[in-house]
Amino acid sequence: MQSFITEQYNRLSVHVMPTSQYANCYLHLGIVNEQGRIPSAVFAVIVRLLFRQDSLGKRKLQQQLWSMYADELRCELEQKGETQLASIRLRIPAGLLPGTDARTLDALKLLADMMFEPSLKGEFDFDEAQIQEELAWAEHHAGYDVSNWDKVVQGRSLEWLGYTERSRDADVEQLQHCVHDGELQQWYREVLCSPLHIHVIGDFQSDVMIAQVMEAFLPSVVAAEGGETPYVIGHDEPTERREEGEMMLELMDVQQCKINVTFTTGVTYGSSDYAALFLFHSLFGATPASRLQSELRERKQWVYQIYSTLDDYRGTLHVTTGTSSGYVTEVLEAIDAEWLRICSGDIQEVELNRAIQNVMHYVQVGYDLPEQVVNLHIDRLLNRVQMTTPQFLEAITCITGEQVAEVASGMKKAVTWILYPENEYSAPVQEVTHE
Repeated sequence: MQSFITEQYNRLSVHVMPTSQYANCYLHLGIVNEQGRIPSAVFAVIVRLLFRQDSLGKRKLQQQLWSMYADELRCELEQKGETQLASIRLRIPAGLLPGTDARTLDALKLLADMMFEPSLKGEFDFDEAQIQEELAWAEHHAGYDVSNWDKVVQGRSLEWLGYTERSRDADVEQLQHCVHDGELQQWYREVLCSPLHIHVIGDFQSDVMIAQVMEAFLPSVVAAEGGETPYVIGHDEPTERREEGEMMLELMDVQQCKINVTFTTGVTYGSSDYAALFLFHSLFGATPASRLQSELRERKQWVYQIYSTLDDYRGTLHVTTGTSSGYVTEVLEAIDAEWLRICSGDIQEVELNRAIQNVMHYVQVGYDLPEQVVNLHIDRLLNRVQMTTPQFLEAITCITGEQVAEVASGMKKAVTWILYPENEYSAPVQEVTHE
């Protein structure tokens, strides 16, 4: 498998992967908000303002993209533990089209201009209407986007355990104060001092592409580093971690019970036990052939869907599902039962081999997708581990049932959070707050 060639200048890291595998050239600008240095809502709004479709004037931006034959500019935000990542992506057709190198350089300069131009003009001068639109966006997403209940219930569990230093509501409140007090300019300068990772995948010469990225970004990075250190608003102290094994019930306007069972794994990304943990994840709930899917969804039909997700950054594993109020106890007991079965070593050889093949297929298919290649590389960079994808796949093939049972036995059930339909609950319930 091909790998990235990296060149670094202070906080600017350039990663290029020359390959003739794809018909396009893929550009990815990653801006890293390390350990919540910038309040997450403030960081999100500033990045969204910088890379809005109308930040340079919608018509002007469209004309620039059309001249490069580029697709639509995409901006995504995600939380990786306490670190926040903004991903800005562009795809430039290559192959038989002439002038690919020139168009790629133009695309890189476009990204650099959108990020740094306000600093060159000396002001973060987005109009009030744009800022208010982004404030409304931040307020809507403060509750983990209530249209996605799985994220809501998982977020509740993480806040309760203290894995997030501040609630999203508190972040939005700080954002509102920041806008009211005119502090966006100061925080924008802090964004410009954040680590930048630029990934480029396509058919090119590595030294030529690295030179193009440096030409587009390095002057602005150097200029930003020469500025004064901005004023930084202090953060609240991290939430104190709660006792493990808690069960929380929260009444909400939902149609069915939404459940999240959070386990702490005690395993870090890239450690010697990580492959065994990932295989447990596959066996337990990650795939359509997993224990939880087979038992609770297909055989007993208690749930419409159930799945596990692994949070490498926080060392947690989440089981998320929804069910009617009449099946809550049975579903929770069944989740525990399947976990304990694996802990006891009740793993058939054919089941283990199927899980290994599922993981191999999942990773290899994902590795054929440029965006997934970049995501895997960023995970390794942010976790500061050297494990490569081939090394991970080799480790997976060597895992035994005993190793899976051992890593499962080392997990602890931390908290179970249930969003319960308020119109179906009549007994008194303790109010839950998220301050």
